[in-house]
Amino acid sequence: MHTETPTIETARLRLRPWREEDLDPYAQMSADPEVMRYIGSGRPLDREESWRQIAVFIGHWQLRGYGLWAVERREDSEFIGRVGLWQPEGWPGLENGWLLGREHWGHGYATEAGAAAEEFAWMRLKAPELISVIQPENRASRRVAERLGMEIARRGRLGTNDVLVYRKLRP
Repeated sequence: MHTETPTIETARLRLRPWREEDLDPYAQMSADPEVMRYIGSGRPLDREESWRQIAVFIGHWQLRGYGLWAVERREDSEFIGRVGLWQPEGWPGLENGWLLGREHWGHGYATEAGAAAEEFAWMRLKAPELISVIQPENRASRRVAERLGMEIARRGRLGTNDVLVYRKLRP
């Protein structure tokens, strides 16, 4: 399935397709141990791993027709992170996920972009539900999920991590 990644604008943000010039800011963000603390193994990524991740994100759009967007501020086009829909093979459901550079925490950007991704899932994909897979210690991410109206559906394990699976049914 070949899909053109749509661009979505919110009040302050632009969710857009990935570009090659996103590598530098994405690699910088992914190299920050504090940013990566609750992502996968919790290990920062090097530049090559960041490049491969971007390639996976682009491929996810091509295979699934949805995926993670690169997110930038509308006011200055600064790259701030990635937000969107994620369901690789073996994943426990259609996830709405977010990861922002540390300097962009605490501004409500994850909630704003997450709400836009959620609307895309309901309106374009007609998804029956969304999940967010969050490590229990990740209080900030849990607050974002709760602000989006998600509730804990179950506890589980993903890879080597204990996780909470938040869930929201389509309205």
